[in-house]
Amino acid sequence: MARTKLNERQLDALRRICHGETPITSDDSSLATTVYALRNRGLVTTTRADGRWSAVPTEAGLQHLAHTDATPAPRPSASAPSTAPETAELITRLQQADGTLHIINPTPDERAHWRRALHAARADHLVPDGHHLQHTGRDKGDLVITLRPGPPPRRSTPPGETVPVPDELSPDRLHPAAATAHIPACPECQPRARRILHALCHAAEVKNYTVRTPPSGSAASLVITVGDSSFPLSFHEGSYEVPDPSGAKYAWQRVTARTTLPSHELDLSLEYTYAHRGRRSHWGDRQRWRLEDKLPALFREIAHRAHTEDERRQAQQRKEEETRQRWLTAMQQARTALLEDHRLKALRTQVQAWQEATAIRAYCDALQDHQDTTPGAADAGTAWIAWARAYADRIDPVPKNPGLPEPPAITPEDLRPYLHGWSPYEPKRT
Repeated sequence: MARTKLNERQLDALRRICHGETPITSDDSSLATTVYALRNRGLVTTTRADGRWSAVPTEAGLQHLAHTDATPAPRPSASAPSTAPETAELITRLQQADGTLHIINPTPDERAHWRRALHAARADHLVPDGHHLQHTGRDKGDLVITLRPGPPPRRSTPPGETVPVPDELSPDRLHPAAATAHIPACPECQPRARRILHALCHAAEVKNYTVRTPPSGSAASLVITVGDSSFPLSFHEGSYEVPDPSGAKYAWQRVTARTTLPSHELDLSLEYTYAHRGRRSHWGDRQRWRLEDKLPALFREIAHRAHTEDERRQAQQRKEEETRQRWLTAMQQARTALLEDHRLKALRTQVQAWQEATAIRAYCDALQDHQDTTPGAADAGTAWIAWARAYADRIDPVPKNPGLPEPPAITPEDLRPYLHGWSPYEPKRT
C-alpha cells in the first residue's frame, strides 16, 4: 500500500503531535483542518477531555513520520528555480533600506517572487538573529516587507474562543435557565443538552449578556439578549427510520412498517430572521466535530448580529432624527409664512381704508366747491358732507397710529397650506 503524501503543513503538524513538547488541541483553531486531514488518513486520533480535544498520534502516524524523516530530501532538479538568490536579495535590500522594503503595486509574478523569498528566508532560518520578517499586501496593493527586531509576535487566541462544557454536572448546580429550559430531545440527550445550555449561560454572562427562559408557548430553549437585541436559541435532535417488526404477526411476514428513533445528534439554531438572511444559523454534531466545539462560533454569530442590529437601529434613529429636524424646520417656516400673510392682510386692509378715507375727503372737498346754495339744498348737502367726513375719520387708520398686529391663534390645520406635503401633526409626509 502506497504511503499517503503529506504537504509541509501537515508534516509539521504531525511532527509536533508525535514529538512536540506542546500538544495540538482545540485551542489551536488554525490547525484544526490540518488535524482533521491527518485523522482522516488514520495518522492521528483525537481524544476529548473537559470539552476539548487533543491530537494523539497513531501507530501508523509514528511509522509514517519515521519513514518520511529517514528518507533523504530530494535534491532540487535543474528545472526547479532556486530561492537562494531571491532570499539573499531580500535580506540585502532590507538591510540597505533600514529594515523596510516598499514595492509599489507589483505585478503578480513580482509578488510571487517576493513571497517565495519570504518563505525561504523563514523556512531556512536565514533571517538575522534577533529579528523577524513581516509583510503586508500579499495579494493586492503595495507590498511592504519589514525586518523587525525581536521575536515574531505570537498569535493570540481571540477572547471567548473556547466555551468549556463540563462532562458531568449535578442538576442542582445547573444554571436556572438551563435547568428549566424546554429541550425537545430524548432522555439520554437531556443531561448533555442542559450542560451545553449551562455553559452557554455562564459564557454569556461573562460577556455581560443577559440570559433568560423564553415565554411559555415558545419553541426556543434559551434567549440571549445583547443590548437591545434578543436571540432565541432552539435545540433539535436528529432522527432516523428503521424497520418496525412489531407490526408483523408472523415470523415469515415481510416487515414494511417503519419507526423513527432518535439519532442522539444535537443541533442548536438561532431563530431565522429576514434581517440576517444568508447568515449561518445552525450548529450541531457532525462526523468531524461535536456541538460543543461550535459554541464559540455561535457566540461570534450572536455578536455579529447584535452589532449589525445596533448599527441598523442607530442608522434608523439618525434617519428619524433627520426627518424630525426637517419637519421642525418646515413647521417653523410655515408659522413664519402664516404670520407674514397675516401681517400683509392687515397692512392691505389699512392701506385700503386709508385710500378710501383720502378719496372720501377729496370727494367732500369737491362737493363743497360745487354745493348748491339754495336754502333746502344747502342744508342737505352740508349734512351729507359732514357724515362722509365723519365716516372717513372712522375708517382712516393713520390717526390711530397702528402698530405691529397681534399674531393670530394658530392651529395645525392653519399651517397645512404652508407645509408643502408635511403633516402638521407629526414628522411624516401626507
